[in-house]
Amino acid sequence: MKIAIFTNINSPATDFYRTVGCYAYMGHDIRYLAIESAKWFDLMDVDVVVAKSPNGMAYFEMLRECKRMGKKIIIDHDDNLHETTRTNPAHVGLSHEAMRKTVEDCFGFADHIIYSTDALQKYYMPYHIGIDSTVVNNGWNPIIQPFMPVPKIEDKIRFIWRGSMHHLDDIGSIASYINELAEDESCDVAMLGIQDFIMAHLFPKVKTKEWNSSLFGYFETLNNSQCHYGLFPLLKNDFNFAKSNIFAIEMLVAGGVTIAPKGIPEYNIPGVIKYENFGDVLSAVKNKDFDREAIVKDGREYLNDVLRVDKTNKKRELILNNLN
Repeated sequence: MKIAIFTNINSPATDFYRTVGCYAYMGHDIRYLAIESAKWFDLMDVDVVVAKSPNGMAYFEMLRECKRMGKKIIIDHDDNLHETTRTNPAHVGLSHEAMRKTVEDCFGFADHIIYSTDALQKYYMPYHIGIDSTVVNNGWNPIIQPFMPVPKIEDKIRFIWRGSMHHLDDIGSIASYINELAEDESCDVAMLGIQDFIMAHLFPKVKTKEWNSSLFGYFETLNNSQCHYGLFPLLKNDFNFAKSNIFAIEMLVAGGVTIAPKGIPEYNIPGVIKYENFGDVLSAVKNKDFDREAIVKDGREYLNDVLRVDKTNKKRELILNNLN
């Protein structure tokens, strides 16, 4: 089967987990196209088009053209674009009714819709009545992401947070604890993805590194971090309830344990410490109350048994085979 995948140069990690890094291992003839530069003649000989979280008129027009050409269309949706908060830099654009309508209208071109989480499927199903959908969780790719040795705690406990400006309000919910960790000589804390001038204002003593535009450079940074714990604070809102399991996977690959709030469905898995009060969990971590190596072991077994990409890809193969 010939498959065209629309890619987004600005989101290589989600391309990896949702489309490129999945279909590349399924034995099909794959073509990768940037939505900004794709032309109708690039699609003449393909059977299926895969579009990730399409939004905006350019994407809408391209999918409409694909439909006119008789192509089968799979949409893979991995964010709640209707529920960004005012603190999210993307909110200004995504909150416009015309932009939201393009998201909804793109659904209408789909032969099948894949979601990264149950929460996303539940939220968006009313927008595509009569079009089938399936939840396919992010998978772990053992070829690209081999497990790193679990780092020992020999001197300092190392914490890491990674994210973007989209999550400033989330990291702000534990900002006082982050700054306390930076002052604690028994701990090291680092943050990836926030611009340095903002870090100077909010987290002046925290080690910082701006986002690595290279996907494999990003993987390398995490794997070489020797982190013991990954911080994943999320405020409880519809945007965050739909967040997927990427960070939990990446921490387990690096040999670390994710600390995340209770109530986020995709983080209710082995390998994650869930908190109601972050300060209580942080105290337990600093007291070494958790058997971290056992938690990583359980999490890695879960990745292998449930989330290995060849297993999650079985759902994708079934969808492809059932396209009429």
